[in-house]
Amino acid sequence: MKTLTKEKAESLGISKYVKRPIPAYAIQIVPENKEWLEQEERLDLDNLTVQTLEGQFNFGIGDYLIIGNDNEVWTVKEKIFEATYEQV
Repeated sequence: MKTLTKEKAESLGISKYVKRPIPAYAIQIVPENKEWLEQEERLDLDNLTVQTLEGQFNFGIGDYLIIGNDNEVWTVKEKIFEATYEQV
C-alpha cells in the first residue's frame, strides 16, 4: 500500500486548502458542568456516548462538546481542542 504525503501531494499538483474559521460553542465535559450537559439529549453521560450526524460515538471526561452552526454536536479530545480552538 502506498502512502500519500503532503510532499507527494504537492509534487502531484494537488491543491492545498486552509479550513475556514467557523465559530462554534463548546463546553468541557467535566463534573462541574454536569447541570449544563444534562440539558443535551444527544449526550449520554452514563454511557459516555454522543449521538452525532455520523452516528454514536464514545467520549471521555475532559473532552469538549462542540455545538456547530446548524446545532449539530460532536466531541473533541481535550488536547486536540486546546491545540485547534481559541475562545473569542
